[in-house]
Amino acid sequence: MENAAAAAVNTVTEMASRLTIDANNAHPLELDDAGGNVYRCKGCRTHLASADDIISKDFLGEYGRAYLFDKVVNVTVGETEDRMMMTGRHSVSDIFCIGCGVLVGFRYEAAQQRSQKYKEGKFILERYQLLGPKSRNNQVPKGAECG
Repeated sequence: MENAAAAAVNTVTEMASRLTIDANNAHPLELDDAGGNVYRCKGCRTHLASADDIISKDFLGEYGRAYLFDKVVNVTVGETEDRMMMTGRHSVSDIFCIGCGVLVGFRYEAAQQRSQKYKEGKFILERYQLLGPKSRNNQVPKGAECG
């Protein structure tokens, strides 16, 4: 019975981690936008991440340039699946904007190679889905839809 209780706690914890939002607010979490350092969803302008949380701007997502973030807000997390990427096999979960439901990137859940372990728990946001500091009109790649 003890194992069943532990499994139930793990399930609840995992479900809670799938929604990254300020639970004390009935509306999406607003990041401090002083100085224009917030990345927002291109479809609905919901705040997604702070420029202070960028780890790297030198990543590729499924549709082109992408940024690696330490943390993001106002997203829901989909099911985990294994994907073969340029840097090897990774377990990832797609992430979706809570404002409009559009796919904005993915979260690294696990990496097979030791050299890629630093990505675990980090987030990729697709650049074409973002409005942000000094934002240009990011073109949506052919075959990808926004909002």
